[in-house]
Amino acid sequence: MATPVTKRKRLVEKSLPPKMETYIPESRLFMQLQALERKLDTKIVRKRLEVQEALGKPVYRKRILRLFVSNLAANQGPSGTGAANDGLDSDSRDGAAGAMEVPSWTLRIEGRLVDQPGTTWKTRPAGHKFSEFVNSMVVELERDPELYSDNVVQWRRSTAEADVDGFEIKRRGDEDVRARIMLDIRTATDRFKVGSPLLRELLDVRGTVSKAGFIMKLWQYIKFNNLQDSDDPDQIRCDAGLAQALGSSVVSFTALPQMLHAFLMRPDPLVIEYTVRVHEGDFHMGQYAFDVEVEVEEPSRAGAGPLANVPARHRDLVHIETQLAQKMQEIHNARAKRDFLRSFASDPVAFVHRWIDNQTKDLEVVLGDRRHGLEAALGAIMEADSMAQELTDGHKQALEHEASRWLKESALYDEPWADEAVFHYLSAKTLERMQQLMQHQASAPGHVTGGTQ
Repeated sequence: MATPVTKRKRLVEKSLPPKMETYIPESRLFMQLQALERKLDTKIVRKRLEVQEALGKPVYRKRILRLFVSNLAANQGPSGTGAANDGLDSDSRDGAAGAMEVPSWTLRIEGRLVDQPGTTWKTRPAGHKFSEFVNSMVVELERDPELYSDNVVQWRRSTAEADVDGFEIKRRGDEDVRARIMLDIRTATDRFKVGSPLLRELLDVRGTVSKAGFIMKLWQYIKFNNLQDSDDPDQIRCDAGLAQALGSSVVSFTALPQMLHAFLMRPDPLVIEYTVRVHEGDFHMGQYAFDVEVEVEEPSRAGAGPLANVPARHRDLVHIETQLAQKMQEIHNARAKRDFLRSFASDPVAFVHRWIDNQTKDLEVVLGDRRHGLEAALGAIMEADSMAQELTDGHKQALEHEASRWLKESALYDEPWADEAVFHYLSAKTLERMQQLMQHQASAPGHVTGGTQ
């Protein structure tokens, strides 16, 4: 299969010809712009890599998750059974009582994101399920453990389960029940609680903090109080408060991340107290709703913000670079034309001789006939032969020696065409040898041409 030929991209010429500033003083501004452009290109490449890395990572925005707790009640009290037994005789009432459903209630825990100000049904983002923001949930019911064994309900997030908008817990009973709901709210990055009160006070840690944020606060405290050893930067000379919190007066900075595991603990869960009420109707809603700050992953920002115009700006930049390349080519052509005419105007005779000589060399290169060295050597030998009749033997030997030395040491062979002459000479010799081999093969006995043997 033929390999597709890819078109090579023409290099953009961005440099002005030498000594252009002599002819056009304004070209110095262009050179300054070129230096500025190189610096700008370096910064653009670095920022482009940073933007690509940022776009490759998920972006989270803080939103408010509002929690609702309510309960349903069914078959509670005599009123729920009387209506079902109206119009029945005694035998039918006995059968209905046997088939009657027992009193029960259903605890419901639901949550949804609060819309941001100015959001309409058209601009509302895709919905998120309540369970997306919960790692685990534990519900403890205050009931007699001798009568009820299922007083603790646990749920843990699993990737195999689909996300839901809420949870329901259904139990039997006709009495109000106190429930304690503990939720472990999910965050984009693992957050921890600093267990040491002294360390929290020293580093001014409020609430939960990530591991990287905690190390950064500790490093800021060390730099602010100048606790780093000047001779050994890896050693930290703790002050009284930090030494009491860490349990050592001298700590290695590389060992700090391992030491901090003892001070970081899982944050306390969100605890909601709620009483399931079964004698206030079929539905009961809690008096309060609970707002929790969560982190919501933002959709792709490739088409939003200032990055939306990047492809169009890139096309404009390519078009400008193409125009710049054309102008640069025109400048180079104009400079070559100017040098050509200026050289002709300064010395027309010498210019014509040089021009003819260059054209002759180019023609000889095209035709493959470069024999300057051979012609010069033969001319010197012929001149020596013509003078040999009038010279003595000593002069002849001296002349032959001088001719041989000239052929060996002549600077003629150092000219640029020497390598090319050797190439053509070796090519001619190779072709001559191939013809000799072909003739020898053709004249060998048993060789038949034009048919089969």
